[in-house]
Amino acid sequence: MSRQLTFSKRRNGLLKKAYELSVLCDAEVAVIIFSQKGRLYKFSSNSEIQKTIDRYRRSTNDAATYQANMEQYILRLKQETTDMERKIELLEVSLRSTNFETSLLYIVD
Repeated sequence: MSRQLTFSKRRNGLLKKAYELSVLCDAEVAVIIFSQKGRLYKFSSNSEIQKTIDRYRRSTNDAATYQANMEQYILRLKQETTDMERKIELLEVSLRSTNFETSLLYIVD
């Protein structure tokens, strides 16, 4: 029984704080609590908690999409870096070869 009393008091305190946060800070707040027995307790500063849940889902999807795009961008940059390094190596080899051939021409003349 002590555990149930603690749950009840803490649940009420949490719901009160959620309400205060929504009123004092004009924040959109939603709290969902399931008791050990599976009973649902909820608070929403909106008329419907589903609106806040939908907003949360859109937000997390946007973040996931952004992260996926950033990961693709980073992979592209890494590939470009590798390509540029390879081109630099080829140019350096070509330059050394050209300098060597020019040196030989001066020796022969």
